[in-house]
Amino acid sequence: MNLLPATSPAHYLTGQAALNVPGDDDQFADWHFAEVFLSGRGRFPVAGVDALDTSDLLGSYGIRECAQVLRRYGLAIEPQHKVYAANHVRAALDLILASIAKGYVPSHITLGDTLDDESSLRDFQLQMHQLKLRIHNPTTLSLLAQWEAQQH
Repeated sequence: MNLLPATSPAHYLTGQAALNVPGDDDQFADWHFAEVFLSGRGRFPVAGVDALDTSDLLGSYGIRECAQVLRRYGLAIEPQHKVYAANHVRAALDLILASIAKGYVPSHITLGDTLDDESSLRDFQLQMHQLKLRIHNPTTLSLLAQWEAQQH
């Protein structure tokens, strides 16, 4: 098993790894938990370390402590150890923003494949609306609009 990197509310698991952490309701956004967390081959991007830090746009929205959830699914995590990860909506937003920061439309991210329950989709739409109000760069807004157009 891969050892998880150190995390904190400011430096949390994000991206595909976070999409594979079950929610508190035991729902998965992705279904590769064993491959990511139990195979020893998983990658664990940490926001602000080896993944884009999106806190300037998203604040602390969607960052949760999830050690107990991971323990329930078989990870050996010390009782006093905390693991912070993006919730599924934050992980999707982080992935989208990381692609846009590199200058391309994140066509590889399909919202319907990433978030499939109505509550998460509503939350995503709300967060996306608020996010767009904070972005002032026209190129970033254009790339985001192009991605949104692909989702319909």
